Amino acid sequence: MPSFISELRRRNVLRVAAAYALVAWIIIEAGSVLLPTFGATEGVFQVYVIVVIIGFFVAVVLAWIFEITPEGVKRDRDVVQRDQVNARSKSTMNYLIIGLLAVALGVSITFNVTGLRNGEVPIEAAVAEKPAIAVLPFASLSSDAENLIFADGIHGDILTQLANIGSCKVISRSSVMEYRNTTKNVRQIGEELDVGSVLQGSVQRVGDNVRINVQLVDAKNDVNVWARTYDRQLTAQNIFNIQTEISGAIAAALETTLTPAEQVRMAAKPTSDLRAYSAYVSGRDELSLRRLETLRSARQHFRQAIDYDPGYAAAYAGLAESVLLLENNHQALPQAEAFAIVRANLQKALELDPDLADAYAVKGLLESKVWQQTRVGQGNVEAEAAFRRAIELNPNHASAYMWFAMLRDGEERDEEAIELFQRSMELDPLGRIPFTNLPMLYAQRGQSDEAIRLWLKAMQVHPEWPMPQLYLAQHLAGLGRLDESMAWIEQASALANDPVVDLFTVRLYVAFGDTEKAVELLKTLPAEHQLARYMDGLVLLLNFDFQGALNYFSAIAASEEPGQTSEIPVQVAAQIAIVTDDLDKAREFVLLDEPILREDAELRVDTFTIPAVIRLAYISQRQGDSDYARELLLAALPVVRDLPRLGWFGQGIQEVRILAMLGREEDALAALRTLVDDGYRNPVLTDLWSLEDDPFLAALRDDERFTAILDEVDRSMQQMYDRVLQAERSGDWSSLRAAARII
Repeated sequence: MPSFISELRRRNVLRVAAAYALVAWIIIEAGSVLLPTFGATEGVFQVYVIVVIIGFFVAVVLAWIFEITPEGVKRDRDVVQRDQVNARSKSTMNYLIIGLLAVALGVSITFNVTGLRNGEVPIEAAVAEKPAIAVLPFASLSSDAENLIFADGIHGDILTQLANIGSCKVISRSSVMEYRNTTKNVRQIGEELDVGSVLQGSVQRVGDNVRINVQLVDAKNDVNVWARTYDRQLTAQNIFNIQTEISGAIAAALETTLTPAEQVRMAAKPTSDLRAYSAYVSGRDELSLRRLETLRSARQHFRQAIDYDPGYAAAYAGLAESVLLLENNHQALPQAEAFAIVRANLQKALELDPDLADAYAVKGLLESKVWQQTRVGQGNVEAEAAFRRAIELNPNHASAYMWFAMLRDGEERDEEAIELFQRSMELDPLGRIPFTNLPMLYAQRGQSDEAIRLWLKAMQVHPEWPMPQLYLAQHLAGLGRLDESMAWIEQASALANDPVVDLFTVRLYVAFGDTEKAVELLKTLPAEHQLARYMDGLVLLLNFDFQGALNYFSAIAASEEPGQTSEIPVQVAAQIAIVTDDLDKAREFVLLDEPILREDAELRVDTFTIPAVIRLAYISQRQGDSDYARELLLAALPVVRDLPRLGWFGQGIQEVRILAMLGREEDALAALRTLVDDGYRNPVLTDLWSLEDDPFLAALRDDERFTAILDEVDRSMQQMYDRVLQAERSGDWSSLRAAARII
């Protein structure tokens, strides 16, 4: 064996092997980034790697047989003056290996640190300067209402095709739709949307024929760059061919380069059925409005499109998105049912079209939601992979960036979340969701002024949309400004027939001590809404029948499948069990609500688990396990202190609770004094009990200073409720709403 190794060294086989391995490393690293850029599939990359590996064995065999000499390449047996030749070749080979190692390390660091591998393009690269275009809604030149839907379909598909081109920036549909029937000129639109080009068009159907006029305008100079008229027979094939021609012509006019994969996607024909196409377009229009009633209608239209054409991949993705948003935004159907529908439709969509960006974006949102419920497992990794794939396929997918930002928010990676939201807003400057969700990030950071300013701006941009009012109302309640909160929730309720809005109004009435009005409003929930199934239990709770409410919600939680228990009955049951002093049940439900506390070998205390950790500490303390309770409380205290004090995402009363349970009554009273001075009034956002009945503050209850603070809070709450009652009688909420505008 030693003689064989020596022979390998003498023939430079080991050095050749090392040099080849380094070269192969560089080649594979580069291929992992470059091949997907040209549309290569995973199978192509696998063949690429196999060829590189085969080359290794070829190089080793050649190194054994041949020798590099000053006179050229010779067979090993023909080489003379071997020692001198070996010395030179070894020295040369050593320098070569060192150089290759440096190059390999540089390539690896570049790809991995900058995130270029696997399409992980850093945000800075994503927002680099690109030709920017806005595709305005196409005018319908026919009186037939169906033609407007058809024109919207042509417009939406051309916009989507252009958005798939990575070398240009395309403003999203939700923003450009704000310019339907606008009187603004192209130059003004270009400035508002920050684009250099604007595409305008019109569609006219006459019998079985269609005429489509399009023109590309330089937004800075208001000069036509390109224009064309298409007259064709009305068939699905012709419609999609026209769209492909228009998109290709625009790409050429913008001097952008299409990759082979982009060319393939642009030429794809999603359906051959005009009825399916019309139903899909209607669903897509309704989906973008993000309201309860429009999402329900969108779901029906996507289902109709699938009935007409079971091979319509985009319709399955649209159906999945509408169902997921109905559950996520409006709790309009049970979560387990919604998730099952979404998964099934996404699977079908990706089977039909493995490169459908919309399907990957919705998949990312689904996996993100599932993971954020427990933060157990690799769901966040799967969600990130889906978002990155959606963005790789459609670099202008504003929703993918937005939902990706929400995932980063859930991972407490705030800076990245803000960058992603800003990227989404760059592509969708008038979009509804970023306008409401970005302020939430500022609220989480304690920047209430900026959060309120952005919600008010969202109301100006979308005055008909209720979500900014709802979110502002929730934040103001957390700031202790409950009368202002009621004023904004009243406006949200006027804009939307949405039980989610009414349920928050119920919580405000409970905080004010008016349970009669709370019960009255609760009973107006539509029978078909999933929250209506909890009606009887909530009424029991509001009537202070805690044992009856506990039995009710415990039965619901016990009747559901393992792993599919709804959040509402579990969270409510956990708090009621604490109130009724049923500590075993309380522990069961707290751990069911936050399974990460029982699954992690190491205690997980973060922003999301704080409420459950404090409840678990209280239960443990009452059950005699003081050491574990103290461990939980001491772990929670620094996390709580890092949170903003007030607001929707503020820590509120949590620090006071921890200090009280730790036996540090003086510190707890001082913290409560500061909290109330800052504006805190009631735990309406998080708990079923008032400040006076808070079980975690039992150690303070006999202290006169605590009683004095409660009296002060009660007087303030009564003053706020008097203002609410006055506004209800007069119908004038303007003065209460105006208070937010002077921040």
